[in-house]
Formats: sequence, C-alpha cells, structure tokens
Amino acid sequence: MPIRGIVMQRYMFEQRGILLVEVIVGMSIIVILLSGIALMIPPAVKAWQLGRSQAEIQQTARLAIERMSQHVRYASSVSLSDAGEILVIKDGDGWNIKFSISPITKALCISVNGAAADPLAGNGTGGLEGTIIVGENPDNKKQFDVQDIPMRDKDGNLIYVKLVTSMITIKDKQTGAAYTMQAAIIASNTPRR
Repeated sequence: MPIRGIVMQRYMFEQRGILLVEVIVGMSIIVILLSGIALMIPPAVKAWQLGRSQAEIQQTARLAIERMSQHVRYASSVSLSDAGEILVIKDGDGWNIKFSISPITKALCISVNGAAADPLAGNGTGGLEGTIIVGENPDNKKQFDVQDIPMRDKDGNLIYVKLVTSMITIKDKQTGAAYTMQAAIIASNTPRR
C-alpha cells in the first residue's frame, strides 16, 4: 500500500469524533445567540401588547361614537341633564335613550326607556372598574355638548337644528394607552323655526 493511502486512512481515523474544545466553542456560540434573542423577547412582547391595546381602545371608541351618532342622527329631541353629564335622546319611535359615564365602572353606558344602564365602552362589570375605562378628555372638555345652530331649509327659511358634539377618551389602565375620538352630529329630525 502506498504511503499516501496509509496517511489518508490514519487522518480519517483520527477525525471520527468531536473534540471537547469544539463542543465547548459550539455551545458558547449557541448560548450567546440565545442570550441575544432572549433579551429581545420582553420588549417585543410589550410592543405587541401595547399595539393590541391601542387597537382595542380605538375600536371601542369608534363603536361607541358610531352607536351614539346613529341615535342622535334620527332623534326627535336631544338635550343634556345633570350639568351636561348625561346625553338624553328621544328617538322617532318615542324611546328615551340616555348616554352617561358610570361613576363606578368608568364605562360609557346606554340606558333605554329607564332600564338599567348597559356598558357601551369599557369593561367594568359587577360594579367594579375595569381595565378599559372612559377617562378625562384633553383640556377637561365635556363628553357631550348640544347646541342650536341656524340653517336654511330647502325653501330658504331659517331653522334651528341640534348639533351634538361628543368627545370620548378611552384608556387602558394596564398599558397606559389612551385614544380620544370626537364627533359632531346634526340631529336631523329636530328642526325648530
């Protein structure tokens, strides 16, 4: 057998196992990589939670304003009670609808024909404040405002209609995220000459 063949067999024979040094170096590299990944996980989870929270409160505010707007748009009368804290609507069917912020659960509530108030925005239940609440508006602006505004009807006559403005700030107490939404709605069935 030529010498070259013996050297090759011997070389291959010696390379069958992994040296302890190679194992330690490989494990060290894996540990360093995993440590880097582990450091990135908590901020990523926090960012995901904040994003989810912001989406949830935006959706909650949008749905609350949309529901309120729908009732105001077709109201036969609109007014405020309790120093502007409660929006009172009488719709075309004669139903009395009230929108208010619960002092206990801090949720925007709706009450129809004197029934118990149901939460519309906020997740407080059983008389306890939830994690999603209606908070103070920027510059302490009121949640509801009703004004008579002059308009001209199709014949050019001056009429007054109700303009209802609503501003809702929804907050997530766990993440600190807050979202404010404002709407201005004309109650189209409330003209007055």
